[in-house]
Amino acid sequence: MKKLNLPKEKTFTGPATVWKRAAAFVVDLLIINLVILFPFRKLFQKIIPETASFTETYNLISQNSGFGTAIAFLTTMVAFLAILYFYILEKKLHQSIGKILFNIYVVSDNKKLKSWQLLARNLFLIPVFPFILLWILDPIFLFFTKNSQRLSEILSKTKVMEDYHM
Repeated sequence: MKKLNLPKEKTFTGPATVWKRAAAFVVDLLIINLVILFPFRKLFQKIIPETASFTETYNLISQNSGFGTAIAFLTTMVAFLAILYFYILEKKLHQSIGKILFNIYVVSDNKKLKSWQLLARNLFLIPVFPFILLWILDPIFLFFTKNSQRLSEILSKTKVMEDYHM
């Protein structure tokens, strides 16, 4: 069989598409829910019954400061473990499990991802004010920046990229 003399495939790197980033994040949230939140579920149910309404929960917490302290401790632990999930995977592989599935990865302007950059890009996982504002601001920046970057990525000088083949 005769070998064809075809041009080589061209590859270039560019910002990851928004739909891939969103899908990868959903996969990561499912993993975090399964691995991190699921073990804490029984502790939360012991503190606050699942059938309690918002008002009943508020009254329970306001009447007993121990409940509020326990909830604050548990949410802090969950946030810490979620940040650790992204930190370790992105430090070692430049990808979380969701990013691996969608062939996207994190890069730094400095070529090497530094610890402060990985922590800064994941501050939105901390469930306290002012970090909760990133739940709204990060996605907005994603749609209105030239390179589809979240606010936390701009501040951390990181980007989520993918390789395009032509």
